[in-house]
Amino acid sequence: MTGLMTPKRLFLGAVSIFIGALILWGATADIPPIPKFFAAQDKLEHFAAFGALMLWLSAFVGPRNWLYAALIAVCCAVGLEVVQAYFVASRSGDIPDLIASLSGVAASIGFIFYVRSMIRSRRAAQLA
Repeated sequence: MTGLMTPKRLFLGAVSIFIGALILWGATADIPPIPKFFAAQDKLEHFAAFGALMLWLSAFVGPRNWLYAALIAVCCAVGLEVVQAYFVASRSGDIPDLIASLSGVAASIGFIFYVRSMIRSRRAAQLA
């Protein structure tokens, strides 16, 4: 049980909480903190935010436990849309934003699998 609270895991956990809080703040602010440059920028922001959250969460729980990280990220994405729909008067939760958020999570999962396969192939090449 001593391996659970290493400084690295504490740091990654703190950064994960910070990223989640930053996403929540940005998504519930009355005035969006990022200036709008094009029409679909909101979807890109959702994609990038939840993709980054997924990567940090997977670093926190470990790449082998990516499913736990994905479950947490998906719950956060759904929760954010619920908060926007019911608790923030100046915002509205909608399905396209949720799809963009879930796409960011899915892209991060794909990236994790790609990196893991590259590491495995390099290790196999070194052993051969």
